[in-house]
Parts: sequence; structure tokens; C-alpha cells
Amino acid sequence: MKICIYGMGGMGSFFKNFFENRGYFVKGYDVVKEKSEIRLEEVKNFDVIFLCVPMDKIEDAVSEIKETADKNALLVDIASVKKPFVKIYESSGFEWMSIHPMFGPDSEIGLSNVIVVRLPKDERAVRIVEEFRKSGAIVSFLSLEEHDEEMAKIQSTSHFLLLTLSYYLREWFNEEKLKILSPISLTLIKLASRIINQDWKMYEYILENGREVRKEIIKAASEVDRFIEEGKVQELFDYLRGAFKNGKNTTIILDSARTTLTPNSLEELRGYIKTVDSLILRLIEKRVDAGRRIALEKMKRNEPIEVSEVEYFKLKELTSKTSLDAGSVSSIFEEIMSLTKAEEYKVAGVEKKVAVLGPAGSFSEEAALKLIDSKLPLIYCSSVEEIVKAVESGKADFGILPIENSINGTVIPSLDALLKHDVEVFAETEVEVNLNLAAKKLIDLKDVEVIYSHPQAVSQCMTFINNYLPHAEIRYTRSTSDAVSLLDEKSAAIVSENAAKIYRLQILRRSIQDAKENVTRFYVVRRRGGEVRGNVTALFFGVEDKPGALFSVLEIFKRRNINLRKLESRPSGIKLGDYIFFVEAEKKLEEEELKELKERTTFYKVVGVFEKIDRLNVFISERKESSSSEDRRAKEA
Repeated sequence: MKICIYGMGGMGSFFKNFFENRGYFVKGYDVVKEKSEIRLEEVKNFDVIFLCVPMDKIEDAVSEIKETADKNALLVDIASVKKPFVKIYESSGFEWMSIHPMFGPDSEIGLSNVIVVRLPKDERAVRIVEEFRKSGAIVSFLSLEEHDEEMAKIQSTSHFLLLTLSYYLREWFNEEKLKILSPISLTLIKLASRIINQDWKMYEYILENGREVRKEIIKAASEVDRFIEEGKVQELFDYLRGAFKNGKNTTIILDSARTTLTPNSLEELRGYIKTVDSLILRLIEKRVDAGRRIALEKMKRNEPIEVSEVEYFKLKELTSKTSLDAGSVSSIFEEIMSLTKAEEYKVAGVEKKVAVLGPAGSFSEEAALKLIDSKLPLIYCSSVEEIVKAVESGKADFGILPIENSINGTVIPSLDALLKHDVEVFAETEVEVNLNLAAKKLIDLKDVEVIYSHPQAVSQCMTFINNYLPHAEIRYTRSTSDAVSLLDEKSAAIVSENAAKIYRLQILRRSIQDAKENVTRFYVVRRRGGEVRGNVTALFFGVEDKPGALFSVLEIFKRRNINLRKLESRPSGIKLGDYIFFVEAEKKLEEEELKELKERTTFYKVVGVFEKIDRLNVFISERKESSSSEDRRAKEA
């Protein structure tokens, strides 16, 4: 979806940044050349055109767009008043949607109101609304008639009252008067100043829309005055309280108004900083409280507490809104996010976190779900190296690494990560691999032009591909589930059934792997120092580059009747022809055996002693009480 922002003023810039930060191709056009990123004739290359011009310029802009844009483009109207422009859009020949963003260009969209006034049956329009929802906006729906009627009461009323207050205070007010204002009067005057210093033409439309409402407000003011004159203030308050009940948390609003003042002296500056700090603290408390409530929702939906992509977008948006050092700002908000996540984990009863290969739908996730039955503790990583680093640093308590597939053999990146980092293997588990060909919609195999998947998944399905999809191009991705993000109408992905469900794909063919007995084995790793238990020892060792050096090491295992269920060689990375060996010995090696190994190797590193488990307890004990002895052992591990 390519988006053109037609008009690069305040709201135009807002929408450009909003969609750009979400990965869309966005360009801005403006009649002012310095603001424009494209020429007028290039507007034809866009699927969606956001009309972000002043309301008195809408008719001219639509006429200009008709001359240049693709006739299949979707026009998006964002005007504050709708009725004067309906005929313009209807006669334009374009499909159009109409929204009313109830916020200014310098506002945050989270918890801001976005009113959808016209939503055509168009996938692009639905996607735009979904982006607003995902960003935390409050999306509501009104018809064209309802919108202008409601806005007359909402916008016209508040703007008329603020203008009236400003008009009355015009001769009295100056900057010195700010020192004696109450918090409420300061807030009102600041809001009035905001309106007065914007384009009056927009407010002319808004105020005109509320012509009848203005008369009713003047009448209501007379009635309020009568209550006061007759000494019926209590009666007035009792009458109004029936409708207006939500007066909580208004202190934050009033203190926020105080931070808009300009302190002059050193003492005032210190007081100003105290006010700002107090406000920051209360806002952090509110953020953390919101995190706790999010955790409760995630528990209902079985969604992970930690979603790195969401955090990435948040930090990217925040740093784009300030001229402060991006690294420092990111660090501050990462700490705030960590504080919030800690509270979320506490609410969810999560005691330990588990790092897996992501994104959602991978076989690593499937292995984790088999062990813990919940996505709440999962942290999704982009590589096994990242998993091991997360465990080593303490960001995650456990990591789940694919180590071996029954068809493709050893997962080499996992070996390399274990050699390089200081973690230990304490358990293993297995997952049966069933691979499926899936697409965004049901299509014939002959129409599939591209196949996306992880190299191992592709290699496990080559017989099916050669027989049924010899014409298709193969493109490799980081993981089977990662392939989903690249799908279009003429491509398919090789994914797990779980990934197909998560991403709402249509399965074209099930179980397309060459071997039906296809199993992947996973290591479960943790930081060193836990209780050692199990009957398999995994270790690396190196030998001198001379005849019989490897035999002398293997002879130890033969003489002591220790079976090696795995033996792999890896380049040492030091020089050509220099190798390191990895073994899994079916015994917990004792000190005497390790001492003998040390004498015959150039080095050795035990990466773990482990056993097969079916359960991994990561929740607070009272939440996940287990009665079986097997579960208790896994919990202690």
C-alpha cells in the first residue's frame, strides 16, 4: 500500500510519520515546493491519497488530484466538518473514506479519538483503520449526518466558550497575569491561546456547523446565572453531577498546564523542575498500571508479555519526536519499559522467562509451548546467538535451541553459539515436524510463482517441490514463520500448522516433508550454576594436529564403556585444518574421566549434563502446582 500525503502541513506531517514508522512507502506532496517530496505527476503512482489540505482548499485539491491520480486510488478525507464536502468526493470518481482525527499534529495518537465517518468496502480502508487501532487510538463510527451533529455539540461548544472567555478577558489579560491564575483558569487560557493562534478558516467551518448550538449555550448560560442569583448553587451541582461523574486524575491535567509556563529566576526554574519531575513520576506510575492491565488481557489471550517489534516501533516513534540525543532517550524509555514489563510478569505470575526463535509460529515456539503451555514468558529472538546472549546476560532465564533434526542433522549455529558463550545445557526435548504449504488464499499449485521458507524446511520438502512446484522460485528466510510476512497473491510459504493458524493462512497441502518421521531435538539452556542432573554430557574438545590424536581421546570413551550418541567436527576458526570436536556422551562424566580427557586434549569445555524433560515450570509455584514426580524434577531444574 503506497500512501501519498497530499498537503504537508501539521496533520500531513503527522500522517506521513505515522505510516512511515509502520513500514509503509509514504511520500508527501505540497504546493509549496520546499515541503514536497514528489512532483504532482507522480501522485498517480500511489494507492492511497490522504487529503491534508485546509478545508477551504479541498475542492481545488480534489480537482487537481482528478487530473493526475490513478482512478483506482483511495481518497482519505480528514476534515473536521463533513457535509460541505460530500458532493465533492461523490462526484470525484474515486473511492473515498472519511475520518476525523480528534487530535492535533503535535499530539500522541494513543488514546486519541479517531472517528470513522465513511468506511468503504475496500481492503485499504480496513487496513488504515486497523493501523489506528493497533497504535492505541480509540476508533468509533458515526454516519455523515451524526458526525456533524455531534461535532456541533463537542467542537463548536468548546471552541465558542474558549473564544468567549478570550474575548471577555482581552483587555485585562497580559503575561504578568499568569502568575495569579488558578490551575483551572490557567488551563482554560492556555487552551484558548492554542485555538486563537491557529488558522481561523478551519474554525470558521467548525463554528458555522454549531450555529444552533451557540444559541442554546447562550440560553444555558442565562439559566446557570439564574441558579446562582437565586442561591441554588447546591441544586445546580446536584443536577450536573448526574451526568458528569468522572472527575478523577484531573490533577495531572492541571499540573501539565503549569509546565507550559516560562520560569524566570533560578528559584522558579528549580520549582519548575520539581513540578515536571513530580508529573513524570505520576505518569510513569500510570504507565506501569496500564502495563499491569495489559498483562491481564494477555493472560486471557495467551500472548507473550515481551514483544520486541512493538518496543522497537515505540522507541523509533519517540526518538523521531525530539531533538534530544536519540541514544539517551532510548535508554531512558528502555528502563521505563523494563520497569513496566517487570510488573506485567509479576501480575501474570511469570517467575522465569524463556527465549525462543521467533517470530510466533516457529517450531522453537512449539517446543516451548510443549514444555510450558503458555506464551506469556516467551521472548522471541531472531537467531540462536541472540537466544544464548539473552540467557547469558540474564534477560532470559532459559533458552530453547534447535540442536538436531532427524533429516538434516546438526543445527550448526547452535553449536557455534554454545562454544562461544558461557551457558549450560540442562535439558532436551523433541518436537515432531510437520510442514505444510500455505498461502494467503486458496490458489492452484501451478499459479505459485515463489516459495518462501527456512533453508532446512525447504530441504526437507524437496521431493514435493520437485514433483509439484518445479516452476516456482525458492527464496530463503530466517525462519518458517518469518516467510509469512513476504507472501503476496502468487506466492506460498512452507510453515508449521501452528504458523498457518496464527497468520490466518490457507493450507494448500499438508505434511509435504519427504520423511514422515521428522523430529527436531532442542536443547534447553540456562546460566551456569544450577543443579547438575542427567545421564548425557555434552562437551567440546580440541586435539593436536597429529596422527592418532582423535583416536586417543575416543579410546577413553571405549575403554570406559561410554557410548557417544553424537560426534561432530567444527572448524576452530583459528587456522585452516584446525578442528574442534563436539560429543554427546551417554553418561554424566566424573572428575576422573574429565581429568583423563584434559591430559589428551588441547582444551575441553563441558556445555552441560542433561536429561529429557516434558515440563518446564516458569511460573510462581502456587500458580502452577504439579503433583507428579516428573513435574517436580522439571520445576527444580
